Amino acid sequence: TIDCSKLSSLPNLDFTINGKAWSVPGKDLVIQSGGTCLFAMMGMDIPTGPKWILGDVFMRKFYTVFDYENAQVGFAEPTY
Repeated sequence: TIDCSKLSSLPNLDFTINGKAWSVPGKDLVIQSGGTCLFAMMGMDIPTGPKWILGDVFMRKFYTVFDYENAQVGFAEPTY
């Protein structure tokens, strides 16, 4: 768990994907439920090295397109 009173002081988490940095604010990395705050990222330790599931934490912040035909994923920053 994370101390809910410290959400505003959490640092950003930057992901570098294909040479571009994608920054997610610390407060967006936390799920608040019933007065409890939980870190919303999950790491996986697999034989080829550590991996991260970006999931909804990342996709809430950035527009994400899954191009199944070309086996690729695209990201963009929203303009709202």
